[in-house]
Amino acid sequence: MDPRSPVEALSDEALLALVVRGDEEAFRVLFRRYAGSFLALARRMGLDGTAGEDVVQEAMVRVWEKAKEFDPRRGSARAFLLTLGHHAAVDEVRRRAARPRPLEPDPEDEAGFDPPGPGLDEERHLDRARLGAALKALSPEERRVIEVLYYQGHTHQEAARLLGVPLGTLKTWARRALLKLREVLGEP
Repeated sequence: MDPRSPVEALSDEALLALVVRGDEEAFRVLFRRYAGSFLALARRMGLDGTAGEDVVQEAMVRVWEKAKEFDPRRGSARAFLLTLGHHAAVDEVRRRAARPRPLEPDPEDEAGFDPPGPGLDEERHLDRARLGAALKALSPEERRVIEVLYYQGHTHQEAARLLGVPLGTLKTWARRALLKLREVLGEP
């Protein structure tokens, strides 16, 4: 595919609309845009190597299957896509936690995964730096809630129990933290 393809210039919203119609080129563009972010999310949740690759693959399957559920009135396409990636990572963390651990490390897990496309490392670094700066704007309680919910993959109920706070308090902190992050990151 020509890197200057008109599809490359489309917004995430437009690409999702094309994916709903079965457009494989639009799907490949979304893969190139988001595979690195999905992998970085998986790594932040402790999933490296094959597990990280599994998250990317599962997230992209979800993009293909759930693109029709995107509603721009509920949030941005980027938020929708990253939510799909987050859910794939949480599911993988839970799957791996339920499995017995092997006695010896799997050599495939050590191989790592390098998604296609130039500039993904730089983009991941910039995303990580922006997110790190945004997290500093949160109170310690809000930061901890985000860590437990989104990096460790716990449900709201599990997080409330872990942090020793009522469920309503946890949800309030989480909502306030997400609103602050949205504001600091300039997300709509």
